[in-house]
Amino acid sequence: MPYLLVRESYMNGFCMVDGLPLNEFRILGEKCSALPDTRDEKIRRVEFPTNPINILNCLEQMGYRVVTSGSFVTGQSHFDKYCQKEFIWTLHRPSTEIECM
Repeated sequence: MPYLLVRESYMNGFCMVDGLPLNEFRILGEKCSALPDTRDEKIRRVEFPTNPINILNCLEQMGYRVVTSGSFVTGQSHFDKYCQKEFIWTLHRPSTEIECM
Protein backbone atom coordinates (compact mmCIF):
# COMPACT_ATOMS: atom_id res chain seq x y z
CA MET A 1 0.00 0.00 0.00
CA PRO A 2 2.08 2.91 -1.28
CA TYR A 3 2.28 6.31 0.35
CA LEU A 4 3.69 9.34 -1.49
CA LEU A 5 4.86 12.82 -0.59
CA VAL A 6 4.29 15.66 -3.03
CA ARG A 7 6.23 18.84 -2.25
CA GLU A 8 5.77 22.24 -3.80
CA SER A 9 8.71 24.56 -3.26
CA TYR A 10 7.76 28.23 -3.18
CA MET A 11 11.38 29.20 -3.82
CA ASN A 12 12.04 27.45 -7.12
CA GLY A 13 8.54 26.55 -8.41
CA PHE A 14 9.23 22.85 -8.72
CA CYS A 15 7.07 19.97 -7.59
CA MET A 16 8.81 16.91 -6.15
CA VAL A 17 7.25 13.45 -5.74
CA ASP A 18 8.83 11.06 -3.20
CA GLY A 19 8.04 7.36 -2.90
CA LEU A 20 6.60 6.74 -6.35
CA PRO A 21 7.16 3.16 -7.52
CA LEU A 22 9.74 3.03 -10.33
CA ASN A 23 7.31 1.79 -12.98
CA GLU A 24 5.02 4.79 -12.30
CA PHE A 25 7.60 7.55 -13.01
CA ARG A 26 6.94 7.33 -16.75
CA ILE A 27 3.17 7.00 -16.33
CA LEU A 28 3.00 10.15 -14.21
CA GLY A 29 5.14 12.07 -16.68
CA GLU A 30 2.89 11.06 -19.57
CA LYS A 31 -0.31 11.91 -17.71
CA CYS A 32 0.84 15.38 -16.63
CA SER A 33 2.59 16.10 -19.97
CA ALA A 34 5.83 17.09 -18.24
CA LEU A 35 9.27 15.57 -18.38
CA PRO A 36 10.98 15.24 -15.02
CA ASP A 37 13.90 17.60 -14.41
CA THR A 38 15.50 15.39 -11.78
CA ARG A 39 15.06 11.70 -11.19
CA ASP A 40 16.62 9.56 -8.46
CA GLU A 41 15.58 5.94 -8.78
CA LYS A 42 17.50 4.83 -5.70
CA ILE A 43 15.42 6.94 -3.30
CA ARG A 44 12.36 6.98 -5.61
CA ARG A 45 12.22 10.75 -6.08
CA VAL A 46 11.23 12.67 -9.20
CA GLU A 47 11.05 16.45 -9.69
CA PHE A 48 8.77 18.13 -12.24
CA PRO A 49 8.82 21.76 -13.43
CA THR A 50 5.03 21.99 -13.26
CA ASN A 51 2.19 23.12 -11.06
CA PRO A 52 1.46 20.79 -8.10
CA ILE A 53 -2.25 20.82 -8.94
CA ASN A 54 -1.37 19.16 -12.25
CA ILE A 55 0.66 16.49 -10.42
CA LEU A 56 -2.05 15.92 -7.78
CA ASN A 57 -4.75 15.54 -10.44
CA CYS A 58 -2.66 13.03 -12.37
CA LEU A 59 -1.90 11.05 -9.21
CA GLU A 60 -5.63 11.01 -8.43
CA GLN A 61 -6.24 9.48 -11.86
CA MET A 62 -3.70 6.81 -10.91
CA GLY A 63 -5.70 5.94 -7.76
CA TYR A 64 -3.91 8.03 -5.12
CA ARG A 65 -5.90 10.09 -2.63
CA VAL A 66 -4.70 12.98 -0.45
CA VAL A 67 -4.48 11.97 3.22
CA THR A 68 -2.86 15.07 4.75
CA SER A 69 -1.52 18.42 3.66
CA GLY A 70 0.30 21.30 5.28
CA SER A 71 2.87 24.02 4.83
CA PHE A 72 6.33 24.06 6.34
CA VAL A 73 8.56 27.09 6.78
CA THR A 74 12.12 26.95 8.08
CA GLY A 75 14.84 29.46 8.82
CA GLN A 76 13.17 32.86 8.90
CA SER A 77 15.75 35.49 7.97
CA HIS A 78 15.73 39.28 7.76
CA PHE A 79 13.14 41.10 5.62
CA ASP A 80 10.53 38.33 6.11
CA LYS A 81 12.25 35.92 3.73
CA TYR A 82 12.58 32.23 4.42
CA CYS A 83 15.33 29.74 3.80
CA GLN A 84 12.79 27.09 2.83
CA LYS A 85 9.04 27.31 2.33
CA GLU A 86 7.14 24.24 1.09
CA PHE A 87 3.64 22.88 0.90
CA ILE A 88 3.49 19.11 1.35
CA TRP A 89 0.75 16.61 0.56
CA THR A 90 0.72 12.97 1.69
CA LEU A 91 -1.10 10.62 -0.67
CA HIS A 92 -2.12 6.99 -0.36
CA ARG A 93 -3.36 4.34 -2.76
CA PRO A 94 -5.16 1.42 -1.10
CA SER A 95 -4.13 -1.11 -3.76
CA THR A 96 -0.93 -1.71 -5.67
CA GLU A 97 -2.72 -1.56 -9.03
CA ILE A 98 -3.10 1.66 -11.02
CA GLU A 99 -6.70 2.63 -11.72
CA CYS A 100 -7.48 3.15 -15.39
CA MET A 101 -9.50 6.28 -16.13
